[in-house]
Amino acid sequence: MSRDQATGFAPVIQGQNLEGEWQRIQTRNFSKPVLIYFFAEWCPICKVQHGVISSLNDQYPVMGIAMQSGDIKNVRRYVTEQGLSFPVINDREGSISRAFGVHGVPASFIIDQQGEIRFSTRGYATFAGLWIRLWLTETFKYAATG
Repeated sequence: MSRDQATGFAPVIQGQNLEGEWQRIQTRNFSKPVLIYFFAEWCPICKVQHGVISSLNDQYPVMGIAMQSGDIKNVRRYVTEQGLSFPVINDREGSISRAFGVHGVPASFIIDQQGEIRFSTRGYATFAGLWIRLWLTETFKYAATG
């Protein structure tokens, strides 16, 4: 299901956060792997996935991308209603989603500390499945550097 999604080094993420400020985020040189989570306000499966992603945010950095979910005011309202605790970028026009090859949500990307995409999923993913992928990505980094 994720065969069209981006591989290799993660694209730079540029967009407005929920305060309306433009951000440019390069997903490299983090101390831990990063989970990039694409969701949409109109996606019923995403509402179920949010709890899993929020639980992972306690151990690993998460960046949410609200794909084609309206203006910042609408996304901010949705994020508040859903109780999402991780930072969110509004991808109103879908440019970030296109850069990552996301054609359906929810979708998740696990980026290693050097900025390379190690795993991606589309559709509902379990806590255990995502946590193991994050752990493997983090462990691989330490194994590779000694």
